[in-house]
Amino acid sequence: MNQVSAHRVPKFSRVLAAFGLLTLFVINIFPILLVIRQAAAPERESILWPLRLIPEKLTFLNFHVLWQTQALFSHLSLSFWVAFGTTLLSLALGFPAGWAAARSQKINGLATRSALISRVLPPIAIAIPLTAILIPFRLYNHPLGLGLILAHLTLGLPFAVLISFASFSDVPRELEEAAYVDGCSTPLVFFRIALPVAKGALSAAFILIFLLSWDEFTYALLIQLTHRTMPPLIYYYTEYGQIGSASVLATIMLVPAVLVIAFLQRFMMKGMISGVLKE
Repeated sequence: MNQVSAHRVPKFSRVLAAFGLLTLFVINIFPILLVIRQAAAPERESILWPLRLIPEKLTFLNFHVLWQTQALFSHLSLSFWVAFGTTLLSLALGFPAGWAAARSQKINGLATRSALISRVLPPIAIAIPLTAILIPFRLYNHPLGLGLILAHLTLGLPFAVLISFASFSDVPRELEEAAYVDGCSTPLVFFRIALPVAKGALSAAFILIFLLSWDEFTYALLIQLTHRTMPPLIYYYTEYGQIGSASVLATIMLVPAVLVIAFLQRFMMKGMISGVLKE
């Protein structure tokens, strides 16, 4: 009986793994392939049913039309700048806050609960009052997206605080206490002792916050009226039924996101992020 069970477990595991991979493909990979297919297909094939997975004719007409009618580089560079700026500010503010929360019993509950509460609120609930605040400071519809970066901080900063808090909580305090004994100041202890140990968390937070800002739609739609990032632009093309053009924009958005993940993948391979993801 035990021998039969021993043979059945590996087989069941293989079936379960195959089912998981198939589910992952259908949910995550198939939509990406479908968007790329729509981008390379003639516009008339976008509304045909049943949908053909392989178009009859591949074309770059959708991309050509967008290049002629839209300042694609301007929209793409603004999206990248907003996502990169949001990520840097979130990490610069969130990681010191997470470290302080992990080292102080008085503020750890306040910091983590505040971060969680801010994520509970739907973005649309604070988007309009936030827009009203940005207008007097001339940050609404700013050409460099400064108002949008500040709005995205409400999304990225809580992640930075929570991820850093979990990571710094596992850093042995003896290392920092030894640095204090050697005469290091608090900033030096943070930058020379705590932060290098939390490189994995820093990389994970960078990926999550960058992608969160890169794909964000609600704030971008309301705050950037004419200087648009990519997500609202995709929305407008979709709303007016230009599926091929919207798919081209979505395909273009895939490239920077994939490059960021590929660049930081080496940290994952070295196991620097695995501990954070298991927590």
